Amino acid sequence: MGGGLSLQLAIHEPRLAACAVNYGAMPTDAVDIQKIQAAVLGNFGAEDRGIPPDAVRAFEKAMTAAGKTIDAKIYDSTGHAFENPNNQQGYRQDAATDAWARMLSSFGKTLKS
Repeated sequence: MGGGLSLQLAIHEPRLAACAVNYGAMPTDAVDIQKIQAAVLGNFGAEDRGIPPDAVRAFEKAMTAAGKTIDAKIYDSTGHAFENPNNQQGYRQDAATDAWARMLSSFGKTLKS
């Protein structure tokens, strides 16, 4: 839910500089995508049944076509909530560590003073 809310904030707050989406719902409406001014980082699981890779690629394509900044990664052999250590069957430490590092790096570059 947090990733989807992050994108909703990006749609409705033009001053937002960056947002991260970790397997969250993505907008499909071109009007909403056009409103996004923030750089968007996305981390997704290749085996996520709720947010499949095709949806991620479609969002990435729509963002790029609209001239927006997007950096999306789809992790092999991962499903939804792969960063949550309480997700006993779905947690993937390597992917979670990489996703966290990508987020810190992205925010570090985008949010420099």
